[in-house]
Amino acid sequence: MINRENELEWLTSHLSQEDRQLLVLYGRRRVGKTTLVTTALKNLNVTSIYYLCDQRGSRHNARRFAVQCAEAFDDVSPDVDDFAEAFQYLADRVNGPCVIALDEFSYLVADDETIPSVFQTIVDDVLAETEISLVLLGSSISMMEEGVLSYESPLYGRRTGQWELAPLSFTDVRAFFPNDDIQTQIQIYSVLGGVPAYLEQFDTDRSLFENIEQAILSKGAFLYEEPEFLLRQELREPATYMAILEAIAGGATRVTEIATEIDKDASSLSRYLKNLTQLAILEQEHPVTDPDGRGLYHLTDDFLRFWFRYVAPNQGTLEQGQTEPVRAAIAETLPTHTSRTFETVCQQAVQTSAFPVSCSRVGRWWYDGEEIDVVGLNQHTDTLLLGECKWTSTPVGRSLFDELTALESAVRWHGDDRDVKYVLFSRAGFNDELWAVADEHPTLYLYGLNELTSLFE
Repeated sequence: MINRENELEWLTSHLSQEDRQLLVLYGRRRVGKTTLVTTALKNLNVTSIYYLCDQRGSRHNARRFAVQCAEAFDDVSPDVDDFAEAFQYLADRVNGPCVIALDEFSYLVADDETIPSVFQTIVDDVLAETEISLVLLGSSISMMEEGVLSYESPLYGRRTGQWELAPLSFTDVRAFFPNDDIQTQIQIYSVLGGVPAYLEQFDTDRSLFENIEQAILSKGAFLYEEPEFLLRQELREPATYMAILEAIAGGATRVTEIATEIDKDASSLSRYLKNLTQLAILEQEHPVTDPDGRGLYHLTDDFLRFWFRYVAPNQGTLEQGQTEPVRAAIAETLPTHTSRTFETVCQQAVQTSAFPVSCSRVGRWWYDGEEIDVVGLNQHTDTLLLGECKWTSTPVGRSLFDELTALESAVRWHGDDRDVKYVLFSRAGFNDELWAVADEHPTLYLYGLNELTSLFE
C-alpha cells in the first residue's frame, strides 16, 4: 500500500480506543477502501471480521454475515433473518474488543430503506453493552452521505468519525513509478489518474506506450472494459451515460454542448449529470474566484478521460485486435491530452509547502472567453497568484508573461487591495529573455520540470 499513512493512522487510532466506534469510510470504486481497512484490521491486536455485502438484499446478506461470524469463532451457524439477529448472535458470542467491517454497506441502503433504522437499533441497543466497533464502507458516495451521514439519517450522531477516501495525488502516484522522470510520471498520471487499482496495472519494466497497448487497448485486459463495467454496475441506461462521458472527454463542458453532441434535449440531461456527479465520476468546476458561478463539467478521473477519448470511439477496431492504429493516434495527440493533466499537477504544486506563495484555495479562472490555468487565493494575506502552464516542446518566452499580466485586471477579487504574484510552468523550460524578466520581477516565479520536481520531493 503506497501512501494512505494519514488515513491508516486515523483508522487504527480510532479503532484502538477503549470506546466502541462507528466509523464511515466511503469513496469511489477502486480507490482503495478495502485495502485500507484490511490493512488496519491486520495491524490491530483484536478480533475482527471483514464482510463484503452484495446486491441480493438485506436478509440474504444478514444470513451470509452470520455464517461468516460463526466460521470465525469455529461455531455452528445461527439461524437468523435479519442483521439485528446476526449482531445479537455476535454480541452473545464476543467477549472483549472486536471490529466488524461491512464493505459496500451502500448496497444494503440502496436495497432496503429501513437499513439505517435497523443499524440505529443495532448500535443503540444490541451493541450497547459490548466492545464491538463498526466500520461501514461504501462506494456509492450519495448513498453513504444520504443514508448514513446526513442529518435525516437515523444513524446521524452515532458515528464517531468519517473519511471520504479520494484518489491519490500526483505526489503519491510518483511513488508507483520511482524510476521514471517527472515528464513520464506526468504522462502516466494523465493516462491512469490517481486510482490505485488502475496504477497497479502498468508494468514498470515497460515503456509508456507498451503499457497503454498491453493494459488498456488489448481485449481482455483489466482496464479494457473497466469504465463500461463500472457504469453497468452502478447505473441504468449505461449507453446514455457512456455517450455523455464520451462527449465531455471530447471537449463538451456545458450542458448545451453535451446535449448537441449526443443529440438530446438539454433539459433531459440533469438527471444523468446528477447521477454521474454523485458517483464522483463527474464534477462541476467553478471559477476559483466565484464558487457559485456557472460551472463547467469535466471528468474527475484522468483514466476515464483517457478511456472515453481514445478507447470508447475505437472499440470496433480494438475488438478486432488492431491496437497499433489506436496506439499511433494516441502517440500523436497525447501531448494535447496531457496538457490538461499538467494544469492539475501545477495546481497541486502550488499547494505544496515548498512553493513560495501560500494559497488557501487553488483552481482555474475563466470569464468572457478568457482563461487562466492556475489561480491561487489567500484570504488572510490578500494574495492573488496567477499562473499559466505550457506542455509544449519549445521553451516559453516573454509573451506568455505579458499575456498573463494583461489579464490581471479582469480577475475580480478583492478589488485593487491585493498582492499579485505570477508563476509560469513549462515542460520545455524558458528562453533567456524570460529568465531576464524574472530577474527583474521578484513577483514572477518560473518552474521548468526540474524546478517542478523539487516541489514534490
